Amino acid sequence: MARAQEGLPADRAEVVHVLNRITFGPKPGDVEAVQKMGLQNYVEQQLHPETIDDSAVEQEVAGFDILQMSPQQLSEMFKDETKKALKKQKELAAASQGPVVQPEGTMPMAPPNTNLVEPPPMPAGGKPAEMVEKANQYRSVAAIGQMEQAKLVRAVDSRRQLQEVLVDFWSNHFNIDVKKGPDRVLKVVDDRDVIRPHIWGSFRDLLEASAKSPAMLFYLDNASNTVAHTVTPMEQMIAERIHDRMTENGNGAIAPPIPQVGEKKGGINENYAREIMELHTLGVDGGYTQQDVQEVARCFTGWSIDRQTGEFAFHPKQHDNGAKVVLGHQIPAGGGMQDGEMVLDILCSNPATAHHIALEMCERFVSDAPPAALVDRIAGVFTQSGGNLRQVTEAILTSPEFLSPANYNNKIKSPLEFAVSAVRASGSSIIAQQPAPFDKLVPATEGAGVMGRGQAAERIAKRPRQSLNWHIVELGEPLFACTPPTGYTEISKFWVSPGALIERLNFAMALTGQKLSDVRFNPQTILAGIDVDKPNAVLDQCVGVLLQNNITDSTRKVLEATALPAPDESRTVDPSKLIALMIGSPEFQRK
Repeated sequence: MARAQEGLPADRAEVVHVLNRITFGPKPGDVEAVQKMGLQNYVEQQLHPETIDDSAVEQEVAGFDILQMSPQQLSEMFKDETKKALKKQKELAAASQGPVVQPEGTMPMAPPNTNLVEPPPMPAGGKPAEMVEKANQYRSVAAIGQMEQAKLVRAVDSRRQLQEVLVDFWSNHFNIDVKKGPDRVLKVVDDRDVIRPHIWGSFRDLLEASAKSPAMLFYLDNASNTVAHTVTPMEQMIAERIHDRMTENGNGAIAPPIPQVGEKKGGINENYAREIMELHTLGVDGGYTQQDVQEVARCFTGWSIDRQTGEFAFHPKQHDNGAKVVLGHQIPAGGGMQDGEMVLDILCSNPATAHHIALEMCERFVSDAPPAALVDRIAGVFTQSGGNLRQVTEAILTSPEFLSPANYNNKIKSPLEFAVSAVRASGSSIIAQQPAPFDKLVPATEGAGVMGRGQAAERIAKRPRQSLNWHIVELGEPLFACTPPTGYTEISKFWVSPGALIERLNFAMALTGQKLSDVRFNPQTILAGIDVDKPNAVLDQCVGVLLQNNITDSTRKVLEATALPAPDESRTVDPSKLIALMIGSPEFQRK
């Protein structure tokens, strides 16, 4: 099937392609602006986001109060809400003589319990003050909603578009599911202090920051990865004192259990050791063995979380100080925390890691099946630069393969990319936060919905208008909530199905029908004064702005038949319907 884009001037077609890949899609006027400044200059500017003034967006994001909290404040908030929820559950259990379920994820992190303390449902109605008071009881749940909304504000409006695309890529690479216990607050720190500050530096630094991220330590259970030992009388006495002190302070509900003398405590947990090799570095075919998994797990024993500060802590007494062998490298006995540091060095210097990172980045930016020669070349840049991620990114974006017309429009947009690109392409604006009291209610309710609270999801579904974030949930990509550690796939064809295309068209109709609660759409932003009584002129204008003139004859005929008036009808075009159908077209699904 011939692409109309092939008929465009080469420089414009190339600009459109680059904007489709290194941004969340062009806004009206972006193509012309990049042509004016020069594509090379634009890419260079995006590779150095510190040169771009993004203060307007950052000021909007600063309004999300939970996202500004320190690790200690976030951890205390989670513990306090867990304590109150457990107390409430005890009261309900006492009244009904039912069992009390221990909360998931105390501090310090114990082996995760699959049961959760369920907060009571938020009220569907009532006085605003009562609703806000209820929402304020679940601020840790609202953290999810605030993170998701901040991500969307940046994706839609940030001038540092490549940075936001890369943050999305690396957050997905080091996936953490906020539905797992305290990760709903710990991910705030991971996004802010782990991913964002390290995407332009060395991969070694990013990997270490992730390895020490409390969110990752809990998600992949390394916080409970310890050397097994027998409980001593002294340990039991200390535990009793801690338990008594916490009980006196009203924190008995989340106090760790008191171990018994002679009891076996702790033990190796291999989850993080396996995933750091399979997903984060070497890849599934990276040449490691089950013995390597066990040895890496031993190296990371004692890498945990400080219960007081909510930050990374190394616990020497929980570390296996014996000698180890990882991928043929000797790690001598007595190394303490350095054992884990040596593992990070070993993994980052392994050629399999260079290849794995190069492949995933080329899958994101070039194609679902990038040429082997390109992947090898990018892996070479990774190795020669010591894993310098800015240099690796630049090498991909300046490669002949990335700029090849053969790779134009060969990837399908993810739900996030599709929804955000529709908002951007239509010139719509996103509202960072709703007016009171909804600035408190919406994040808490949507956070509860993402966590799987049935009543919250039902309440959201009954709203006459839903948020951009919740539409992305319904499209199949809830942000920060991918359950398996693999993260969402970079192979874009997996996002395509008949049901998915129908949902995307429904989203487009909601967008242009003013049914999004936090997005404002105005067709005149696209029409730019074109008379709606001139159907062909309206169609041409929309095709130029929304599809950059990349439209097949078959799609144009469908639009003419379904969205333009018949010869015997009024000549006035319904621009909202036309724009929705165009956003739902096969061409708009591609990037």
